[in-house]
Amino acid sequence: MRQVQEALRDIGIPVIAGIWRATSENQNPPLQYVVYSSTTTEASHHDDHVTSFRTFVYLNLWSDIDPTEMANTIRSAMYAYGFAMLEESDKGYNHPAYDPATRTYTVQWTWVWREECGDGGDD
Repeated sequence: MRQVQEALRDIGIPVIAGIWRATSENQNPPLQYVVYSSTTTEASHHDDHVTSFRTFVYLNLWSDIDPTEMANTIRSAMYAYGFAMLEESDKGYNHPAYDPATRTYTVQWTWVWREECGDGGDD
């Protein structure tokens, strides 16, 4: 999503849609990186036409070091761009913020982007 890339372009770590994948040059993930995915829904209607969309952005910071400073940087950048935070969590699926098995911290967010559209969503 272009808005996520623009919002986070100056945070100093990779921002990747989907998942991080190893390459022949980089077999190990960066020290810190962000991955995200999104889901868009109709947000409002007028006279049987869609007038706005709401996009939920599921954003995850993965970090081999304490993620506090970068989490603050990401939060500030997303707010400054116009995203609204729905939730933030430092817990994974039944795991604490630090996972000893992977030696990685994670911070997870759900952000919301609202966008007006023209008659019927054609614009």
